Amino acid sequence: MSRDTTSKNRMIGSSGFVGIGYLQSSTQDASRPLSGNRATASDWFDPDVATANEGREGPCTQESLNQKAPRPCSSTSGLFPDRSESSMDVPYPINERERLQALRALKIVHTEPTPEFDLIAALAASIFNVPIGLVSFIESEFQWFKAKCGLQIGETCREVAFCSYTIMNNDALIVEDATKDERFTRNPMVTGDAHIRFYAGAPISLDGETNVATLCVIDVEPKKVSRTQIDQLSALAAVATALIRAHSDANIARTSAVNARQRGKLLSQMESISKMGAWSLDVEKCVTEWSAQVFAIHELPEDRPPSLIEAMSFYPKYERSRLKEAINECVENGTSFEIECDFITAKGNKRRVQSIGEIEHGENESKFLIGILKDITEENQQKEVLRRAAHFDSLTGVHNRFSFHDKISQMVNAGSADERGFSLLIIDLDEFKDVNDNLGHLAGDMVLRTVAQRIERLTSSNGFCARVGGDEFAVLLPANPDSRVAEEFANRLLKEIELPITYQEDKIRVGASIGIAMHASESGSEDEVLLNSDLALYHVKRNGRGKAQSFEPSINHGFEEKRHSIALIRSAVTEGRLEPFYQPIIDLGTLKMRGVEALVRVRGADGSIQGPADFWQALQDPQSARMIDEAMLRLSLKDFAQWRRVGLDLGFVSINASSICVHSMAYVDLLLETLRNEGLSPRDIKIEVVESVFMGNESHDVLAVLERLSAEGILIALDDFGTGYASLSHLRDFPVNCIKIDKSFVSGIGHDAHNTAIVQAMVGLGRSMKLQVIAEGIETKEQLDFVSSLGCDFGQGYFFSPPIAAPDLEKSAACKPPHAIPCKSLPAATTGRI
Repeated sequence: MSRDTTSKNRMIGSSGFVGIGYLQSSTQDASRPLSGNRATASDWFDPDVATANEGREGPCTQESLNQKAPRPCSSTSGLFPDRSESSMDVPYPINERERLQALRALKIVHTEPTPEFDLIAALAASIFNVPIGLVSFIESEFQWFKAKCGLQIGETCREVAFCSYTIMNNDALIVEDATKDERFTRNPMVTGDAHIRFYAGAPISLDGETNVATLCVIDVEPKKVSRTQIDQLSALAAVATALIRAHSDANIARTSAVNARQRGKLLSQMESISKMGAWSLDVEKCVTEWSAQVFAIHELPEDRPPSLIEAMSFYPKYERSRLKEAINECVENGTSFEIECDFITAKGNKRRVQSIGEIEHGENESKFLIGILKDITEENQQKEVLRRAAHFDSLTGVHNRFSFHDKISQMVNAGSADERGFSLLIIDLDEFKDVNDNLGHLAGDMVLRTVAQRIERLTSSNGFCARVGGDEFAVLLPANPDSRVAEEFANRLLKEIELPITYQEDKIRVGASIGIAMHASESGSEDEVLLNSDLALYHVKRNGRGKAQSFEPSINHGFEEKRHSIALIRSAVTEGRLEPFYQPIIDLGTLKMRGVEALVRVRGADGSIQGPADFWQALQDPQSARMIDEAMLRLSLKDFAQWRRVGLDLGFVSINASSICVHSMAYVDLLLETLRNEGLSPRDIKIEVVESVFMGNESHDVLAVLERLSAEGILIALDDFGTGYASLSHLRDFPVNCIKIDKSFVSGIGHDAHNTAIVQAMVGLGRSMKLQVIAEGIETKEQLDFVSSLGCDFGQGYFFSPPIAAPDLEKSAACKPPHAIPCKSLPAATTGRI
């Protein structure tokens, strides 16, 4: 147990009863002021201190107001140092003489405890949620507690009293952390075992100028307070002021019924404000007494309190046994109780109440059970709102991601094998973004709520449904996992989700993809089942969407291949092993090398070369594709600038750009910056894109990027023309300068009449639209002659040269005309391209 915890427990007192000081057991001896020496640190927690001090001389007083310095607190316990060791300075108000006169005129110090003051102390402690609340009167040498909640002692010496500072001003004193306040850092109550950290006190004055007492609260832990709490403390201090004034009046006319009614009214007002009332039960006679607020909580008239049996009837049957057990334990063993229960008033209204009670011993060994009943309905409702916010999705009303992870963790770590077996379904809505883009987010919210309701309706009998992402849901099906059963359930979900959703005048249809994973009772972690369901979902989305797929080991194998490819690329970029190989682009009119296309390769530690066939999956990963594009851009332009410096006559270098880059203006900024750094012109580079970048809802981003590139003077080539899904309108609408006929068409020339006709049409289309035409994959003299006869501008392929490293390109450029480099002289991995 930590020191803070230990100290706090000790400050609560041996009864373990926190917050309602006037209900604690007290005899006349224990509640009287401590005789002889004032209470020291050890006395704070010693319930027998009163008995130990019996028979000593009366309480210390200062008869002469001219003696300003208080006598030191003596201690033999070692918990508090002597004054000579602590050197504590006590502040005194400038009107100390008048203050003491006013205090002593009240004749309140060392009077018996009264429930009104005790309730104020308890309410103050409750407001701040601290263990100690006090009504303290500051005498010349000591402070005395008229009311105390959570303490056993009745007074302390003044030199350690925080309240000595509170009475210096008319505003509340707030000490959030005493260890950081210069006034209290050396105070034994802070440095000693009392371990006070937090203090809040409001001065009490009858005339607005002379502060005779304080209402304060204490904790052993630092605490932040709100303006509302401070105001409530000041309001309670005002009530205490009225009680003190009533006490003063009662000294003059103690039997006055007016004063009695005044105190009762004040107490009733406090009870009404706090929705808390006091009750008592004569254990022997079974006679109960209720305050007005207890009647109000029960919604009963204030005629007579009901019997104990009648009072129990206000609690539902499922609560009664728990409450009876607590009461019996308190009566038989003296164990105080604090219990929250559901409650039904006389008018049938449902409430939530907190009942607190403990045993009080009266005269002739009689026993009384005394306590407090508090209506905590609103507080409980606020807690429920916070709980729902923490565990449920605010838009759809189903469980949220936090609740889902908590549930799956419980199932994985369940005690029995049957409870540990379950199926997990991850549901991702297909094309949901289109709903938001086309109909707005209100329509999207309607779709999410409807889908959530449909999923929850199908899973309500024995499953668990949660929203775990923007358009992603999860379902847990308990009992032994069975892929067939899970897939049947998933197919029912798909059909239900695909039903039309009415929004205003529109019928919205969305589909879904579902990944399924099983958790066997004997093995598997939470992370493993989550990963497997994600892999199964990823597999579905890559292979057509709109289906359900259970996880299989082969899926994991594909994922591992992709992970390996991504790791290969990232390490190659980091270690500088990614490099461009160049394939010449030949002017078919002159058969001279006009430019080159940069193709990505990875050089192994042993010097071997790996081509795209070895890492093609990384090319589909957006982050890896961006890394490749940016590295190839820098390296290719650096090589091209070097060739210019050595006099190599090349017109351009053609560089491939992935979809992720042609959606981003940052790529354009990087390209232009690299050109400037290498001293090159925009006309020295040609950017190649594939037809698929023109498809989808973000094509307007691609158009903006390509238009900016074109405005800067950079040529745009459409790669692999004829193999994608682009329409001819894209040649019209996008700033394309060149089309590259895919090698799959060129390779069929002379063997397939359809391929021959397609190539003829493509060349004719390009010439009619004044676009450059490049034939890819030329490998034979016949293919070269055919595309040349059609008027094709450029060609590239193994007939001229495979992709080669930069130094080899410089050597081959010296040949006029260029000759083919035998493929067998290059590593097999270089035969792939990107």
